[in-house]
Amino acid sequence: MNLDQQPTKHYDWIDIAQLVISILAFFQFLSWAGLMGLLACLGGKSAGLSLELSMVINMVLTALLFSVIALVSIISTIQKIRGVAKPRGLPRSGALLFSILLLVPIFGLAALAGLASAKVKAIAYAVLAIPAIAIPVFWLLRLGARGQKAASPKRESGFLIFSFKISTPYILIIEMILFIFLGTIFMLSMMGKPEFMELISKISANPEWLASDPSRLFTEYQSLFHLPTIIGLVLLTVAGIMPVVEELFKTIGVWLLKVRNPNPSESFRAGLLCGAGFALFEGLLSVNSLALKNIGFSEWAGLMLGRFGGSLLHILSSGMIGLAIGKFWQNRKFGSLFLAYLISWSLHAAWNVLAVVGGINPLLQGKETQSPLYIVGLVVLFAGMLLIFFRLIAKAARTTPQMVDSQEAQA
Repeated sequence: MNLDQQPTKHYDWIDIAQLVISILAFFQFLSWAGLMGLLACLGGKSAGLSLELSMVINMVLTALLFSVIALVSIISTIQKIRGVAKPRGLPRSGALLFSILLLVPIFGLAALAGLASAKVKAIAYAVLAIPAIAIPVFWLLRLGARGQKAASPKRESGFLIFSFKISTPYILIIEMILFIFLGTIFMLSMMGKPEFMELISKISANPEWLASDPSRLFTEYQSLFHLPTIIGLVLLTVAGIMPVVEELFKTIGVWLLKVRNPNPSESFRAGLLCGAGFALFEGLLSVNSLALKNIGFSEWAGLMLGRFGGSLLHILSSGMIGLAIGKFWQNRKFGSLFLAYLISWSLHAAWNVLAVVGGINPLLQGKETQSPLYIVGLVVLFAGMLLIFFRLIAKAARTTPQMVDSQEAQA
């Protein structure tokens, strides 16, 4: 090499930022797993905290999974900086089929666990929920990348870590602020009613009562609440606030990719990854809100299948927006981008309304089972989203004549 020749630089500031964020995320998730593991060793009880052992185990496994993804991001980014990164081809269709069929033995083990004691069942359900939620997410990612080559482990893990560490926590903070605002307005409107103050006193003295038997709230204090107002607030939250906030901010990472000048096919894949990161975070952590020892196999399986639908929703909507962002960078037409956001919001709102209202409707009517109409609605919507997803995959593949792009190799 000529002494005057400058060494080739294989990285930029985005690579350095990814390395820093990934290192921070790795140690954060590893510390989280260690802390939860310590609680598990103590039987889930420490320093006045009372946690179900199944909940602790689920959180440990979730943190370890996130740590592995962060480690992949660290290693692949270092390889990129050193100039030795190697793009990885996608698995064959047979591998795609095999990966989704892994759900069969997982659900089979869950069915057997339903016959065990409540404690064993809860632990088994918590452990099996990890692959039952994660496998469909990664399967949908692989499905969405069909027809494209040179998938970069660095870019894939980087987007997932960005979602875990940056965009999803940001979304949760915004939603929490908005929920507190709405809750404050509701509380202020109820403060002048003696019955409401009596209810607050009962809940404060015995919070387990509300968690164990929420139907009593509607039975004993039905006259206190104006159900149309309550239902209106629920619909505003699940069909308005949550979908708008999530669809606006899930794909922040795609906008940051502009400096790499991606084509629409690449921005579509980036959108899929943004949605997958959010779906993994939401799905895996939502298991901790379930009383696993109190549900049977049918309820657990229904919840896992529901998470499959939720994962498809998040991945589809973010992929749709990602593709629209890539086209917007090419033609500067805002109409298609706005339409993508509008369709994504509509699908998200419809799914949330069917899932949430279908869940609270039995509570309002004093029934123990959900109306089959809501389940049929979710199944029809899931099938429709799957068809849209396949059309979107084909549309993204047509946007790039050459599937192997130099920008992808540099990612």
